Amino acid sequence: MFSLLRRLRRDERGQALVIGAVAMLVLAVTVMASVSIGHGVYEKIKLQDAADAQAYSLAVKEARAYNFLAYTNRAMVVHYSAMLTFMSYVSHALYLDMTIGKIASIAQYIPGIGAVFAAVRQVIKAWKAAVEGVARVLIPLLSLLNLALWLAQEAMMLGTLKDLMLAANADTLRGTDPRAKPGASMSKGAPLDVLRGKPSLNAANMKNFLHIIDDGPSSRAASFDLLDPTGLTKRANLLNKNKNKLSDPDMAKYRLLMGNLVNGARREWTAVGKNVFLIGRRWYLGIRIPYLPGVTINKVADSQVKSFDENFEDNRRDQLYASDDIRIQFTPMFNPLRPNKGWKDLLNLNFRAAADNQGGFHQTYGNRKTNDHHQWMGLTPFFTADTSFVDPWHNHFSYPCNITVLSKDMIPQGAGSPKQPFHLENLRGGDGFMTDSRSGKLDDASTNVRGGFLDITWALAGGNGKRAENFREQTGGMMALSVGRAIYHRPGDWQEEPNFFNPLWTARLAPAKTHWEEQALRNVIPGLHTAQSDFADALNY
Repeated sequence: MFSLLRRLRRDERGQALVIGAVAMLVLAVTVMASVSIGHGVYEKIKLQDAADAQAYSLAVKEARAYNFLAYTNRAMVVHYSAMLTFMSYVSHALYLDMTIGKIASIAQYIPGIGAVFAAVRQVIKAWKAAVEGVARVLIPLLSLLNLALWLAQEAMMLGTLKDLMLAANADTLRGTDPRAKPGASMSKGAPLDVLRGKPSLNAANMKNFLHIIDDGPSSRAASFDLLDPTGLTKRANLLNKNKNKLSDPDMAKYRLLMGNLVNGARREWTAVGKNVFLIGRRWYLGIRIPYLPGVTINKVADSQVKSFDENFEDNRRDQLYASDDIRIQFTPMFNPLRPNKGWKDLLNLNFRAAADNQGGFHQTYGNRKTNDHHQWMGLTPFFTADTSFVDPWHNHFSYPCNITVLSKDMIPQGAGSPKQPFHLENLRGGDGFMTDSRSGKLDDASTNVRGGFLDITWALAGGNGKRAENFREQTGGMMALSVGRAIYHRPGDWQEEPNFFNPLWTARLAPAKTHWEEQALRNVIPGLHTAQSDFADALNY
């Protein structure tokens, strides 16, 4: 018996088995931990992809809405230019009727050639009646079309505003990561919480989308008017005769801006006429013989959108104005050394037409105006931008940003929840592994962390402490954040501020560290300040 014990004590066979068992355990734990970490990284990549896709998608929607405003505003400018062109035709027809037409009405009695002048007179009369009739129909029709375009702008902005509320069933999330869901900071529950006035990232995204609008909320405002988010009621005052006053800056900014744009878009014939002798809108005839009497006949033209003060002629407001004027000057002696001296007005003939909310007028020869020819409601409402150049690099030229925060439930919740692969849950139960050798210094009874136990599940994601517990409770153990931005940029030499008249808005992902809602980001990312101060590019991608 004793000899057997002595032999077993001296026998070295079987030691490799013990070492192999320990090595296999360590190798198994290492492999499973690597697989578990790889699975976690894969899930985080999918979640981050979903956040990036959602943020970029929202930025695309914002850029698309701004480009829609630009296209419709440009269409309005084209419509106003068409109205102005037809009023130019009307004033030119008045000029032809009251000059060449009058001459033809007398010359038609000349034998032999009278029939020609009679035909000319009939053609001018027919042309005048045609352009007046078309103008009376076209101007109200185009005005109603501009009104419809404005209402379409309002609908586009409100529709985009609705799309900015991130919900769990968003198509982008379902198509990228079906397990992703909006973070608790997005809406504090349901998207309808935005309508209940509860602060959230959804509300911040909507406010940032609106703040570039001239009558939208300020970027520093805590929220926005839920009953009138786009400032519709302010712009609608352009249709109210009692409130649409040029002395009111809120009205003047719209009327003067659109009027200047329309005047700047005029064609040459509409603006000043083309040089065609006698029948054109602009021509010149002069007899200037040195040291003899001289005569000049100068035919000039002008067409423009005018805006009047409310005290002018019972508040005509805006006016489509066109004129064809003749100025005849005489000098008893033309001095070639001083060609512009000594001239006196011999006769001024004014042929003008206008459309406004008082019925417009025709004016022939002198200053007498005949009313009720062309009714025009005036400039209709439209969207315009109010960009900020206060600290532009920090405020990124008022470009709207949107924050997307997503979370994913990585922690099994009870027996009915799906098991997460490769999490080695069994190594945390039972008696543990070498629990008798633990020091107990790092044991935490509240989270059931004890020495000798191995837990590679997401049950302790974020570490210990109350903040980590809150993180796991709100996110399910995993969170991703992304920022999208709608930007305005003209290719090449870019020197203009963002506006709603050129459809040059596009979308991109943006650095989180330059976002408007820094306080909201600090709440989402506790280490944001440290990352920005100690690692300048930690949140820049």
